[in-house]
Amino acid sequence: MGQIDFDGSNSTVKADIIRGQTGTTVKLGGVLDTDGNYIQTEKGGDLTSASPLVIDTDGDYFDVTGTTNFAAMTVAADRQFTLQFDGALTMTHHATNLDLPGEANITTAAGDVATFQSTGSNTVQCISYTKADGTGVVSAGGGWVELQSVTASDSATVDLETGIGSTYDEYMIKCSKVIPATDATALHCLLKVGGSYVTTGYRYHTTNSDDAATTSKGVVSDSDSQIIIHPNQGNGATENSNTTLYFSSPDATSLKHIYWQGGTRMSTDVNAIGSGNGLYAAGSTAQTGVRFLMSSGNIASGIFTLYGLTKA
Repeated sequence: MGQIDFDGSNSTVKADIIRGQTGTTVKLGGVLDTDGNYIQTEKGGDLTSASPLVIDTDGDYFDVTGTTNFAAMTVAADRQFTLQFDGALTMTHHATNLDLPGEANITTAAGDVATFQSTGSNTVQCISYTKADGTGVVSAGGGWVELQSVTASDSATVDLETGIGSTYDEYMIKCSKVIPATDATALHCLLKVGGSYVTTGYRYHTTNSDDAATTSKGVVSDSDSQIIIHPNQGNGATENSNTTLYFSSPDATSLKHIYWQGGTRMSTDVNAIGSGNGLYAAGSTAQTGVRFLMSSGNIASGIFTLYGLTKA
């Protein structure tokens, strides 16, 4: 017979609810009476984020360190455990392996806490998710869900791919405080279609106006190697651009459209606004990513965030 310890001098298990004792297994045939004490759970050692995330057996509550994204966990069946995240990473929803609230990916933040139940070996259901800032993990009645965020730091390219598919019909990208490493360069984007970023067959029309001119200017092409978002941007500390882009139904086999509006600082005393529409006409397979790059040099800094609009 095994032992049940309630960590109290008078903790007992009433004999009339114990049945079928075999080896170290104690089976209960009725209500478990802790006699005013509590059933103790334990905090295990920290888990280093990995793909898949391995759930240890030395506790029921774990801190997850690191920022490695994952879409599955390695865990035995019939366990309930709680994770506290110490940083930002993305958990990718999977209907079987990692079933998340709202059937959507979750980007964690430091202090977020989630409880999971393994309904089978390596089959995990998130039964509770509490965000550190108190907001809901799924917006009531639908709304924009953050899927991925990348902070550029002298980056040749910035790729946004997490969550692009059939889960959402509408997507939005926020490009915030983007500064190129090289002066007077253009911000470009490419679309990932059929598994790779294509560099031919783009059509676009960009319209810009600035406070140093009285007329608008346009940049157009009916066959180019990229889509031009902002045709001219300075690289000074205050010469950043802020742009919002949208695209729809990336899993469709029709034309791939993207459209945008935003503003940029061309020099210390010239501000510009711009909008435009671009498309890739040759692809008949799914779009799975958007890449940003400069016409020359790297992206010195900036934050690129991808959102999906929750289906009603």
